[in-house]
Amino acid sequence: MEKREVFVPLMSWLIGGSRIGGSYNTYTGSIGTDPLKGAFGQRIFNYRICIEKNEEDTEYIHTAVYYGMSCYESQNEDEIKKNLFELTEEGMQQLEAYLNKEADSFFARE
Repeated sequence: MEKREVFVPLMSWLIGGSRIGGSYNTYTGSIGTDPLKGAFGQRIFNYRICIEKNEEDTEYIHTAVYYGMSCYESQNEDEIKKNLFELTEEGMQQLEAYLNKEADSFFARE
């Protein structure tokens, strides 16, 4: 089985223009699509990374993992696995390790 790795953007990219009155950026990625054939007939691991604030205005990294050819907004809520990480460099490293572990687990079922 080939090694599949997720891509996690830089924290500064996720923060985007939020520090100057703009908005955060949301990153969506997937593993399993074929560059020539696309996604049809493929097992697809999807993930979404964004920054959100809780009730105390504390920022955190929110990630969602889901499978298949549907976009995040079209997924059933019970089919999305969500997790939160601190908005720190350590949190970004934990996020990357978590997503790689989830992807490995997903593709180990092949």
